[in-house]
Amino acid sequence: MLMLRRASRDSLLRLALCAGLALSIEARAEALSAACDMAEQASLVLKSTDDMRPVGEAIINGTPVPAMISTAAVETAVLNKKTLDRLGIPVRTSQGTMFPDDPRNVTGAHMVRDVSYAVLDDFSFGPARKRDVMFTVEDFMDDTYGVRIGAGSLLHMDLEIALDAGYIKFFKPKGCFREHLAYWDPQAVAVRTSWDLLKRDPRILFTAHIGGKNVSALLSTATPQSYIPKAAAERLGLTPNSPGAVREAPLPGHGPDQPVWKVPVSSMSIGELAVSDVDLRLMDLPYSGEILVLGADFLQRYRVYVAMSQNQVYFSPIRTPRAVRRGSVEVIAAPVP
Repeated sequence: MLMLRRASRDSLLRLALCAGLALSIEARAEALSAACDMAEQASLVLKSTDDMRPVGEAIINGTPVPAMISTAAVETAVLNKKTLDRLGIPVRTSQGTMFPDDPRNVTGAHMVRDVSYAVLDDFSFGPARKRDVMFTVEDFMDDTYGVRIGAGSLLHMDLEIALDAGYIKFFKPKGCFREHLAYWDPQAVAVRTSWDLLKRDPRILFTAHIGGKNVSALLSTATPQSYIPKAAAERLGLTPNSPGAVREAPLPGHGPDQPVWKVPVSSMSIGELAVSDVDLRLMDLPYSGEILVLGADFLQRYRVYVAMSQNQVYFSPIRTPRAVRRGSVEVIAAPVP
């Protein structure tokens, strides 16, 4: 009899929780005015590499390939040469000029360089479908993925980033300019954004506050740890001699004379959002400007809605973090001779 009572009590509790969840969802939906249509365009399931970088799927000439999601990359998409070789897609080379104000130019001077590119019969990612399209080609250091999807693709409409839940979603809201668009959390903090008025750089910036001073910041889904150029960090009072600072190994692709320091930051704010216990990596990054890069470690703690339609970004603390989804991400196998 006692077991039956417990079972009945548990069933009632589950029903109450489900009812509460349904009411919560309805309440949030009712919070949007009748004139507001979120107009979800696509939802993309993500896996995570061992260092927490999110990987989705793109389709190249009918073949699925792993796609690295990189909100801090300037380009629309960049293809991995090794993947194209395995697919039998020709890669062409020409010369191009990169100007000093190009965000991809780390030298601060005019550059004439060889540019590799490929023309695809068809390409799709998320809501985008393109035919006879040309993309830049690079020889990636990491063959985990076959294409890098940058801000040029990700931020041409509203983007919800939910690394904790393993997805990103694209929206084109209509009639929602004054609405609170972080639909899952009415308490999410909204912060104003800025961008390149000439549209040369599609990434968005916002302001963070550390040590009594402001610093421009951006989100980088493809960066495992958050970092800041060493020169900018010193202005904020963060140095290799800060309490708790630890020297780490240089990053892959950087020389041994480019050390990295992990520096704990007890508090940081983004608008009205208080962020505690953040580890920032300090690095010597010439010509990188004073930009704080908040990586996947930050985005595992905060769900984000980038409202391009409102020039705002919403931050929502993840109160019950989920286990990081980790999956085996394979490069396309070589064709059988």
